[in-house]
Amino acid sequence: MQYKRTESRVQPDSTQEISGGRYLIRRNIEKESRTDENGAAFDLWVYDEAVASGAEYAAWLAVNQAELRREAEIVDDYTLQLIEEGVL
Repeated sequence: MQYKRTESRVQPDSTQEISGGRYLIRRNIEKESRTDENGAAFDLWVYDEAVASGAEYAAWLAVNQAELRREAEIVDDYTLQLIEEGVL
């Protein structure tokens, strides 16, 4: 997938279904404070965004879920280690 840098005044969801069975996938979502030409401050959301087909979205979702499961396993393993060492 090809990501492009995007900005919005509205906080985006990490994924969004759009027409034709396509999806928007967003990552690195960050809130930035900016100032307009009159000196008024406003917040802007800056993020990377890609358009994915249904198949690409399904593959992305599977990889994302596998990464989340692995991260949970790492935390569980570390917590168990701390318990066995008497730290927790």
